[in-house]
Amino acid sequence: MRTLFTLLSAIFFCLQSNAQKIPSFGKIDKAEFESKECSYDKEAIAEYLLDVAEVRYYFTSSDFVNETTNRIRIKILNEKAVDLANVRIPYYSVGTAQRIRNIEGYTYNLNANGEVETTKLEKKAVMEQKLGSESEMMVFTLPNVKVGSIIEYRFEDSKRNSIEIEDWTFQRAHPVRYSEYNVEIPEVLEFTYLIRRTLPVKETTEGINKVKRFVMTNIPGLDREPYMSSAKDYLQRIDFQLRAIDGKPRMTTWPQLTEQLLENEYFGAQLRKNVFKGTSLQSDLKTITDPYQRMVTVLNFVKKEVTWNGQTSRWSDAGVKNALEKHSGNSADMNLLLVNLLRDADIKAYPVLVSTRTNGKVNTAYPFLYQFNDVYVYAEVDQKPYILDATNYTNPPFITPWDVQFTEGYLVDKDLAQFIVMGDMKHRFRLITSVLGEIDAEGKLKGSANIIAHDYAKNERMRSLRRGEKQYKDDYFNNPHPEFKFDSLTYKNEKNDSLPLENLVQFQGTLNSSGEYLFYSPNFLMELETNDFISDKRFTDIEFGYTQYYNMFTTIRFPNNLVPEELPKNIRMIMPDTSIVLQRFVNKNENTVSMRYTLEIKRPTYYVDEYLDFKTFYAKLFEMLNEQIVFKRKTIPKP
Repeated sequence: MRTLFTLLSAIFFCLQSNAQKIPSFGKIDKAEFESKECSYDKEAIAEYLLDVAEVRYYFTSSDFVNETTNRIRIKILNEKAVDLANVRIPYYSVGTAQRIRNIEGYTYNLNANGEVETTKLEKKAVMEQKLGSESEMMVFTLPNVKVGSIIEYRFEDSKRNSIEIEDWTFQRAHPVRYSEYNVEIPEVLEFTYLIRRTLPVKETTEGINKVKRFVMTNIPGLDREPYMSSAKDYLQRIDFQLRAIDGKPRMTTWPQLTEQLLENEYFGAQLRKNVFKGTSLQSDLKTITDPYQRMVTVLNFVKKEVTWNGQTSRWSDAGVKNALEKHSGNSADMNLLLVNLLRDADIKAYPVLVSTRTNGKVNTAYPFLYQFNDVYVYAEVDQKPYILDATNYTNPPFITPWDVQFTEGYLVDKDLAQFIVMGDMKHRFRLITSVLGEIDAEGKLKGSANIIAHDYAKNERMRSLRRGEKQYKDDYFNNPHPEFKFDSLTYKNEKNDSLPLENLVQFQGTLNSSGEYLFYSPNFLMELETNDFISDKRFTDIEFGYTQYYNMFTTIRFPNNLVPEELPKNIRMIMPDTSIVLQRFVNKNENTVSMRYTLEIKRPTYYVDEYLDFKTFYAKLFEMLNEQIVFKRKTIPKP
């Protein structure tokens, strides 16, 4: 650090950017209030008019500081966006390493005379809030905010002796009219950066200090879309990485990273701790010779003896011994312990760095540890791989956890270090439903349903069931079908990983009616009641995370005073690439209607450039699924 400081202290930093002229802070043009919508994203509830940051380095008497000045200006277009006035700025609070300071803010409104009124953020309205042992956040609410307001604020983020440049995200959940990132990099520091974009970026180097300037304009908002993975995979952004200091390489390689991890006290050293001899596994495994059952026994031991504390990390916190003794630990504590114990049980096992689906995809060309947010376990039994996570209490060992499905993980080992693809095409979301119902003369329907959930369908249901029977019943019965009452719900095989979860439930309700007509939807309890893909635009891939199979058997009995006037026709629908197949068979026999629906979705992912074709087919598919049986009341002559 002393050598680095000497090198850096030879340079005087002063940000001099010939950046595009942007409105002064605290000043606003009345013309900004004229538009009531965002011209390039008309459904937006807010628009970031400015999103600007400047990064610079400067020196104090004893160290150097990396300082970023952030400035944000937002126009509130809808009542739902008023909450943007509540600003939260988290930061690392240990010692004096990081500080958020010089916070200023304004709210601008037009008064009854059409003049701009400015309300200033009071200093006393800015508060510090504790987040944890190592972090805090600055909290404030800009005053007098309503629909039509324009708000803006700025602050300085100061980090002592920090070399790294923060990554920059041009895109937000709401559209951004103008985004600019100015970075002044000292000559002794060399950075590599990767611009991830689909929109144009203006990139220039300006001034005697060679300020790097990046500008993007009119960026549509990227909000959550159904079945999207991490927004980070799609956001327009720049990632920075330190490459060299004074010409000396600092960018590591994957082999170097592996070596560092294996020697680290909070990672590799935990794999060498002697914990097996002090556990009940010594006796538990004596009579178990099957390798798979030995692996399962060790996995269940960790899940039973150590409770996950809810913290996800690449690094062990308590240490595997302490986690076992205190019966609590973070994700790394539990999974590194699992590797440790599996090896002592003669099972091949290795830690795997993962980036979960919510964290985003890993760029394998860049050996950046920060790309990963967790560590799982790769185990091998009879040359068959298994991906294990001791914090996942509902996922059976033979199924790849959904949150890393079709991602790449980095296997950490001195000899076998490599990226592995974690994709499970064998197991799918499979749901088989049988409904037996009877309609009475007044149009009331009652009956029973048997629902069998396999693989990922069972996994999802088990996560809900862990939160309680009421939550489970609400998730799968009450909330999707509020017009029906469900009771006598029973479970079977919830504690047996090798068998599907079976539910038997009784239901009763009144069919929808119009005059002399009654309507029954065959899509009842199929878990496909709502089409999530109705938006005309889509910005992200559709990532189900598994292939799917649905099979629905329905038998409905009806009284003599009803006659089926309209029955869905037998059909077979196939998507042009054959990846989705829907079949429907309907048969009437005296006072009974029998139906069978099968739907198979053979791909786990549909790409954004396929969306329009996918959306069109899916709309037709749901039209078929929701086509109702129409019963007409008839008058039965009196004897």
